[in-house]
Amino acid sequence: MTTMFKALIVDDEPHIRKGLRTIIEWERYGFTVVGEAADGADALDAAGERRPDLVITDVRMPRMNGIELARELRGRSPATQVLMLSGYNEFAYAKEALQHGVSDYLLKPVDPDELGRSLGRVYDRLWGSLQQQMKENEQAGKLRDFFLGKLMRGEIYGDPVAAAGPYGVNLQAERFAVMVVSIDRYGDFLLSLPGEEIGWKRYAIGNVIAELLPPGSYLFDLSEQRFGVLLTGAAERFEEAGKAAADAIARQMPRFVKEEVTVGLGETVRSPNAIRHACRTALQALEYKFLVDTERVFVYAPEEQSAARQDIAWDDAGLLLAIRDGEEERLRAETTRLLAPLEGRYMSRELLKYTLMSTLLRLAKLTEEFHGEWQSLYAGKFGELERILERGAMKQLDAFLYGLALPLCRHVATVRTRVMDSRVRDILAHIEQHYASELNLKELSRLFYINPVYLGQLFKKETGEYFNDFINKLRIEHACRLLLDTSLAAAEIAEKVGYKYVDHFYRQFKTARGMNPGEFRRSRPAVGAKDALI
Repeated sequence: MTTMFKALIVDDEPHIRKGLRTIIEWERYGFTVVGEAADGADALDAAGERRPDLVITDVRMPRMNGIELARELRGRSPATQVLMLSGYNEFAYAKEALQHGVSDYLLKPVDPDELGRSLGRVYDRLWGSLQQQMKENEQAGKLRDFFLGKLMRGEIYGDPVAAAGPYGVNLQAERFAVMVVSIDRYGDFLLSLPGEEIGWKRYAIGNVIAELLPPGSYLFDLSEQRFGVLLTGAAERFEEAGKAAADAIARQMPRFVKEEVTVGLGETVRSPNAIRHACRTALQALEYKFLVDTERVFVYAPEEQSAARQDIAWDDAGLLLAIRDGEEERLRAETTRLLAPLEGRYMSRELLKYTLMSTLLRLAKLTEEFHGEWQSLYAGKFGELERILERGAMKQLDAFLYGLALPLCRHVATVRTRVMDSRVRDILAHIEQHYASELNLKELSRLFYINPVYLGQLFKKETGEYFNDFINKLRIEHACRLLLDTSLAAAEIAEKVGYKYVDHFYRQFKTARGMNPGEFRRSRPAVGAKDALI
């Protein structure tokens, strides 16, 4: 899959704007059109809102022409590439356009092949710039991430204010809080994206978070799926500012990067030594997502936490232990024991619901721990619980709880008997035999009976590579052999090693080898397959 950059089309003639949208397959060249504008003034407004990576603009337009637009864009967003179109073959236009950093200058009517070649050059510049920026940011942030991670875990010994100084973190503040931002579709990333794509997605999401944070905030990596934010500031309106930032991040993320996130905001604390508690409560707030799937922002509510600790003899540790041990007979007894103290006792329905929900939440976390899919296990169960609490009896509640726990118990028992390393070896052998077929994690998970998201994580752990990177590497290796040992055309080789589209093959080959297939074939003599890959 190609990293998609955003393009904005600017021309005062509607039929030309429409034509530019349709004469070329934008996604094939790594772009998606995010909007149009009729002149430079409208384009500036659209660029501020949609943040395009590329602006394709006519020269002559009312109000603000293309040259003026390029000059304004260069001042406001130097990284934005500009592709200039003109019906006038005049050197003066091209010369002035180049002075304002225009990437290319094409004549109307636009030739689709010429435009495609120009887009390819622009894409390479954008991608190279993005990789360099990601590399620089990664190096600059590693040390601070390391320190903030230790701070969140309570592993800073001595004065945290003094310890934070060398890492560019100022902990001299009146209030502190922690925000955790979780990428909702991270599991889908593992299933469908190569490693560089995942890195780009995380980079883009991190940028949006950073832009929406209040002063005194520090963004860091909590895990591959989650970002952490340390909020610091004065006491006045501190909590309001944190909540406003959380709301803005959840609201704006789909708009800017076409992804959704869930935000957990922890309890405000007054000392740097209590930041560990603030982080823990942010993670607890994020767990509310399990109970209310439609919400995007969850703020830690200690009064809700204490509500379930009212005088209730509720201890689900035995139930969870029976599941961990995979013992069905104990599970039956533990379910009955857990509900026994509730017999004949009055309790508000909301309190009972919250108490049961807390156990369901722990069951879901246990499901994830053993690499199951809690979404499918608990689909529709919340509505069923509501109906039981409203019109049912304890016997029905017993059956409901046992019915939830039993499949998980059996799943855990099965997982404990598996030898994962050997299964990964089997999967690698299958890939080697079928690399030219359409392979993906979902299909492999079906063949080898492993949760697809977990398979993506396991594959990365065992091989050190993301699944899609591994497949591309293997296919390019086989392509190299065919280039050196056969006279097949590149398009034929692309099909033989599993690429549907030859341009995708060319891009992957150039990324892996630093040259296109033809250059690779010319640069080396026809040698054996073994030597071809040295």
